[in-house]
Amino acid sequence: MSTPSKRRNFSEEDDIMLLRQVSLEMPFQARRGLVMERWNSVAASLRTAEDFSRSDIDAKRSCNRFMLLLDAHRKSDKQSERASGIDEDVTEKSMLLDDLLAAYDDAKNADLRRTEESRLAAEHIDAMGSLVREEALHSLGKRKRDKEDDDGTSGGGKFMKMFTLMHEQAKADLEFKKEKLEKEREERRQELEERRIERQVLVEQNRQQQESMIMLIKMLMDK
Repeated sequence: MSTPSKRRNFSEEDDIMLLRQVSLEMPFQARRGLVMERWNSVAASLRTAEDFSRSDIDAKRSCNRFMLLLDAHRKSDKQSERASGIDEDVTEKSMLLDDLLAAYDDAKNADLRRTEESRLAAEHIDAMGSLVREEALHSLGKRKRDKEDDDGTSGGGKFMKMFTLMHEQAKADLEFKKEKLEKEREERRQELEERRIERQVLVEQNRQQQESMIMLIKMLMDK
């Protein structure tokens, strides 16, 4: 009788590899309906990674582990305690979590803004529809004023012009807000990319310092 395999926990290296892949894929920024597809991509990349120890990784486990790491990092709130420059508290994992936490919060705030804009747009359309219906009913008693209606001088003609202008203005406002949101997201993406490069430089500098220290200790011991 075969014994069941012991459940393996995520190692520190597993967490770092997961966070690296999430920073590349950014699944929480995907459009609605494509989020789990992006998490599937994260899991697939990790399964093919030689140093990743969790062969059972899938989209759900990737997402759950990421959220656990993110929540723990948010609660720890150690950012204010870190000094500038490189010290023992600034690790690749903590820097990855700093960037991902900021990106995650930005994505969720953007979702809330889009939901609010959609709600306001729906309310505007409903209000315009009510006005159109009211004007249509009011115009039923004015069918004899055909000539005025034809040249657009009637109340109904003026109203339709006003409605068209208001509708076009509402569309322009929504487009402006959409472009503004996209611009903010692009600026944030560029900022995160710059921080990612800075993080890589810091990690490489830290690695070189450690190697230099090891070589120095070895030279002293060989004397």
